[in-house]
Parts: sequence; structure tokens; C-alpha cells
Amino acid sequence: MLEAITSQLETLNAAAPEAPGRRELGLLYLANGSPSEAAEALEQASMLDPSHPATWSYLGQALHQSGQSDAAITTLQSAQVLAPDHLSVWWRPGFWLLDEGRASEALPLFEQAAAIDRRAATPAADGAAYRVGLARCLMDLDRPNEAVPVLEELNTLINHPYASYLLGQAYRRSGRAEDAARLRAATAGSPPSYPDPWQDAISAAKRGLDGRMEHIEALLESGQSRKAQLAITAALKRWPQDVNLLNRLSEWHRLQGNTKAWVRTLVQASRIDPEHAQTHHNLSIALQHAGDLQESLNEAHLAVQAKPDFSAAWLQIGRLRMVISGVDKSNAENPKAIQAALEPFDQAFTIGVEASREHLLYGHLLFRAGRVTDAQRVLEQLILRTDADPRAWAILSEVLSAQNLHREALSTAIDGLNLFPGQPDLTRIAERYRRAMSGSDGS
Repeated sequence: MLEAITSQLETLNAAAPEAPGRRELGLLYLANGSPSEAAEALEQASMLDPSHPATWSYLGQALHQSGQSDAAITTLQSAQVLAPDHLSVWWRPGFWLLDEGRASEALPLFEQAAAIDRRAATPAADGAAYRVGLARCLMDLDRPNEAVPVLEELNTLINHPYASYLLGQAYRRSGRAEDAARLRAATAGSPPSYPDPWQDAISAAKRGLDGRMEHIEALLESGQSRKAQLAITAALKRWPQDVNLLNRLSEWHRLQGNTKAWVRTLVQASRIDPEHAQTHHNLSIALQHAGDLQESLNEAHLAVQAKPDFSAAWLQIGRLRMVISGVDKSNAENPKAIQAALEPFDQAFTIGVEASREHLLYGHLLFRAGRVTDAQRVLEQLILRTDADPRAWAILSEVLSAQNLHREALSTAIDGLNLFPGQPDLTRIAERYRRAMSGSDGS
């Protein structure tokens, strides 16, 4: 970072003052953790060219990060005048005010963003931002009934735990306990990200290897393939032996559908650092995609040898054992193969696994192995999650039935149908249990 800033200062000192150069210097400071210096440079840029709305946004962010909240909010007003249809100039200061407990002042900013979005021909990519802010303001102002429709709409647009959590809170505060219960155990977590094209310049200004990596990952995640390729190529010229960069290059090849280059790049990275667990894991996935299952399994084992607490690699071993043995394709029981697959799954879940799909697979595999108590425990925890697959209720119902708990099995299937009306597996199971119950006391 120091090298880039020194170079930029030398360039600026050698020429007449110009807004683009001062703005670039300000972005370098802002992207690399020096907000006070960023504010000084960006203020100079705004004086040299007051017509550039993004400069005012960057200056506002620099002021906010340096603790000058009121000045930051005032500064964003200039951006609002110059780019009134750019939603972030409204919702960004709205969140600043909201986080300071100034909901009544923040509310009009989020309402303005909502009005702009309604007038637009297409919905805004960052529409989740003003909806979250608007709903939070309404709840802070003790108007949860008005927050509910905003959040219900948000939950039809995005599938995110934070959105579900806010809706559950709004339901509860509105006295709608049953609706809140439908959302099960939603937890707050982190809010979703809000895309803003003006932020790309800040990301691009990050320096050092960590900064470059963060910028590359942001480009890959946002689908900016060409920019990601250029950023990776430039970074590799400076750090040609960095295995993390090579892993990002392999990800770029994967996204392009070039399996051979995907595998080849990861092989190169594994030769540079044979103990890099993430490389072996990524190579395992690439080789599986290429159809080389045995070599894929070997790479997954190398990943856990390098990092014994790497739960994703243990899961990969388990999945590969299922595929190689055919356990994944047939309900015909193969006890030895199921047990061989379960061993790495057990190891992964002892370490910790987050993804709900893995919990579903684990619960089903435990059931097939005859470990019904363990299967019941895993699946009962899974159905409390907001992202649980409806098959979790179906499998749990089968697990309970296997223990002759027919009433509980039927109740579980019905609970699932209440959440996922018409789901075929649950409908079939519920009907089967109803027939069974008609001739049984369900003990």
C-alpha cells in the first residue's frame, strides 16, 4: 500500500492538481484503512470537480469511518442532488443514522429509495438494502405491523436467514405468534450484501496480496469474469508462486467451463505447496468433475492429512465413497459401504458442519446404517433451521416409524406439509400413516 500511495503522491506533486488523481489517492487511502487521509484527499477532489457524485459518496464513507458521522451524512446530500436515482446515496446514510438510534431521521431516506425503485423500469439490484432499513426503522419506531408487508416482500425476493429473522421478529411484535413459529429458529446472523457499482473502485484500490485476493474474490462472486481474469493475471505477475492466487485462477477456469485448465492449475499449485489443504480439496472436486474418482479420493485424503480438522474434506471423502461404492444411487443396502461412508461423515460432524444439505445427507445415511437414535437427533435439529429441505421431515418421519412411533411419525409428516403444502414425498407418507393409524393405536 505504501508503495502505491507514494507513487501516486509523486505523480500528483509533479503535475497540476486534478480531481481524478486526488480521487484515486483518496480511494487508495480508503481501501487500505486510512479514512482520515482518504477524507483529506477526497475533499480536495470534490473541490476540484464538485460534479462527480461518486466522489461525494466516497468522501462521506471516509468521514463516517473516521468518526465524523454528521459531516458524512451532510456530504451524502451532495451525491443525492447529483445522482438522485442512485439508491445507495439514500440507504447508506440511512443505515448510519439507524445504527446511531436515529430511526425517525433514517426513515425518510429509506422511503425515498423505495419510491425511486418503484418508479424504475426494472427492480434495483440493491433493493434488499432499503427494504431491510425501512423495516428496521418501522420496528424501532414501534410500528411492526407496517414492517411486516415490507419484510414479506423481501422474503419473496431473497432467501437469506437475516431476512427471515427480521420477519419473525416483526410477526412476534405484531402479535402473530403462529406466523412467527412457521419461520422456526431463524437467527439474526449477518445482513445480506448490498451491491453498489460505485464500490468497485474501492475494491480495486486495495493493495497488498490480501487486498488483491479480496478484490478478486469480489469480482468472481459478482460474475465480472473479464475483470477477474485481468486482476488475477496482474497479481500473478507479482506473486507467481502464491497458491491462493492459483486457486482463484482455477476457480476462474471452473466458471469458464474449462475442466482441463481447472485441474492443471490446481496440480501446479499442489506442486508448489504439497501441504496446502485447500488446494488438495479443490483438486479433489475438479478431478471428480473430470470423472477421475479414485484420484479425487486420493486428493481428499491428502487434504485431511495436511489439515486434520478440515471438515469439508472429510465430507468429500464420504461423498466419494458413496459414489464409488454405488451407495448414492440405490436403496439396496450395502452395510459395509454405508459404514465406510459414515466414518468420514462422523469425523466431519464432530469437527462441525454448517450446510443444511450435509445434515440431510448425514441423517439419511445414519438411518440407512441403522443408527436411528443418531439419525433422529440430527434430523430433529435440522427441521428447526429456516433453510431445511422438506425431505428432512420425510426422512425423520421414516426414522420415527422405524421405532414404531407412528403417531409422532404422522405428526412430523403433517408438520412438514403445513410448511410445504403438496410436497409429494410428505403427501405420500402422511397418507400411508393415516391408513396405518386407522388400524392401529399408534403406540
